[in-house]
Amino acid sequence: MIRECVICESEFDTHSKAKRLAGGLNTHCPDCSEEDTPRYAGVAAGEGKMSSVQILKFSNTQDREAYLEYWKVNSGLYKGKSCQIGHGLKKTPNIQFQTMATFTGNTNHKGKA
Repeated sequence: MIRECVICESEFDTHSKAKRLAGGLNTHCPDCSEEDTPRYAGVAAGEGKMSSVQILKFSNTQDREAYLEYWKVNSGLYKGKSCQIGHGLKKTPNIQFQTMATFTGNTNHKGKA
């Protein structure tokens, strides 16, 4: 779809690879685009059958990817029970993030008092 940029008034394709990489508003060409979209990630805690989920907000994509890599290694994702041994764990990265929402599971999921 060909559009006219509202800033520089040049025509550009909204579905081009350059526009997808630049991000930003759909009415701005790749040269005028500023990507300021917040980056979110959802992570789950391993608390048995009824685990909790948190939505985290990061300031940039690099911080988001670094945290997700740390979380995957230390949570045992794709490892099975070998994650309990404690070998190959990563240090907590020095990343700033904000917790947007927390959904906790029912710890009393079997109905016992």
